[in-house]
Amino acid sequence: MITRVTDAAGGTPLAAANVSASNVGNALGAWPGGLVISSGLGYTAPLYAGAAVVSLRPAVMVVTARTGCAAGPAPAGSRQEAGGVPREAERQAGGRR
Repeated sequence: MITRVTDAAGGTPLAAANVSASNVGNALGAWPGGLVISSGLGYTAPLYAGAAVVSLRPAVMVVTARTGCAAGPAPAGSRQEAGGVPREAERQAGGRR
């Protein structure tokens, strides 16, 4: 996946940022596993630590959806205004242009 994004970005700083974000995600994912092993809980404990991290995902999704942080303002000329609310003319036309 990283290779596809890097190829599509064409060697721009955006490609480097994507690889960096992936590396940070890998490190943050391994960190809880290392903590539970080093605390003496055994080699099966990372399974439970991973399950705990994954179980946080729905909570983050709900908070993001309710606060509207998932999407920034729509670009100028797009079909929706900031916040995902259709323009008045499109609302009256049933979403058709």
